[in-house]
Amino acid sequence: MDAVKDSMEYRYVRLVRLLVVKLGSSMKLHVRLRVWVALAATYVIVMGLVLLMQIPLRSNTLHSHYDMSAEAVMKKHNAIVKKEADKYAKAALRDSSATMEESQQIVLLTNIFKKADTNVNGLLELKELSAWISTKTKEHLTLALRENFFMFTAIDQNPRNGVVSWDEYHAYFLKQHGYSDEFISNHKHNHKGMPREIKESIMRDKAAWSEAARDKPDQLTIDEFLAFRHPESSHATILNIVEETLARLDVDGDSKLTEEEFSDPENNDVPDDMTPGEYKHERLEEFKIADEDENGKIDRREMLRYLDPRHVHHAEKDAVTLLTVADSNQDGALSLPEVLAKSSIFMASKMVDVARSFHDEF
Repeated sequence: MDAVKDSMEYRYVRLVRLLVVKLGSSMKLHVRLRVWVALAATYVIVMGLVLLMQIPLRSNTLHSHYDMSAEAVMKKHNAIVKKEADKYAKAALRDSSATMEESQQIVLLTNIFKKADTNVNGLLELKELSAWISTKTKEHLTLALRENFFMFTAIDQNPRNGVVSWDEYHAYFLKQHGYSDEFISNHKHNHKGMPREIKESIMRDKAAWSEAARDKPDQLTIDEFLAFRHPESSHATILNIVEETLARLDVDGDSKLTEEEFSDPENNDVPDDMTPGEYKHERLEEFKIADEDENGKIDRREMLRYLDPRHVHHAEKDAVTLLTVADSNQDGALSLPEVLAKSSIFMASKMVDVARSFHDEF
């Protein structure tokens, strides 16, 4: 009997334990369901607030670090270039011989470098440099034409007759330098007491005026005034250069230039830094560019187009010159440090100052 009793109690205990386990399991499942429902409801509420208030879902720092979009790459590149430029600027400021002008040059060259570096690889390649110079040249020539009209109109006052006399220009020049009307009227020809740089500038202008005046030596038409102020923009000036070139080089008198006539060192001014052989080789390469119809001769029309400052070969030639001078590691491209190392050369080039470069040439 005792054995049977023990057996029944054992089965009872097992049954109770089984019920408790099942009940416990049922309760845990219920709790889990309630928790998941609560989490789901919380998620829906949070996402609703995000959409409603436009809250960013990820860190801007993380985004900028991993974002490979064009905008992000450009931002990262600009930061690197700025850091490099800041290093040079700080070094210049620490140098006791450095001036504020040098620091400003660093900032200017850095900004131009970033704009010209169109593929954003931290280097100025020949194609990029040439394209930048060509664009800046065209902008300058367009601005010169616009400026010429307004300046001519402003000077042509006494009398307003469609031409500008030397006296009108001289009075305008002195007024722009701060002189009074009374002083100007008493110093039309006498420059006594003026600073030396003002006198020299007047002398240079007088010489340029004489070259531009084709009909009457004491007055200029609007086209002649353009040749006086911006000879690089004047079609008449370029045409005169064409005629002078033909007169000097056209040996057989057919109004066209052969390869030999165009490249002959004997009839051309060979630069001091070139041998006659080097000069002839360079001119033969330029002949191929100017001879558009490839008939072996350059006529007036081709020469005019070749000498036009807008012709792309001028920009390419300037770019090659800058690359040759500044490419210290000989990799065929310019880094920002290489440009800054030759800052004085670049500041005087068409990459930075087209007007100054043209006026030095003409």
